[in-house]
Amino acid sequence: MPKKLSTSTKASSRYNSDCSAKGIASNFLKIRKDAAVPKTLTTGNKMLDYVLQSRVASKAPYVGYEIKAINIPPQVGAHIAHGINAYNESCRNHRKK
Repeated sequence: MPKKLSTSTKASSRYNSDCSAKGIASNFLKIRKDAAVPKTLTTGNKMLDYVLQSRVASKAPYVGYEIKAINIPPQVGAHIAHGINAYNESCRNHRKK
């Protein structure tokens, strides 16, 4: 038979169980920080990435658009997954009183 633990010895989640919009947003920000998704295509140099993606690069303007098009889908998918996880942590893990 499993041992019953007191509330002080139970594992606690670092996410809140507040099912309001503010609680879900708070959990979303924590999850997004914990599980950041790196950009798919990058040069490794922030300044060079900015120049390639900005409209300043007049010699090859479409290169920046192509880099953005490659980097956007993984970021969108990650945000959707983080939103689902934030909702589950907030609303489905409610402590029942």
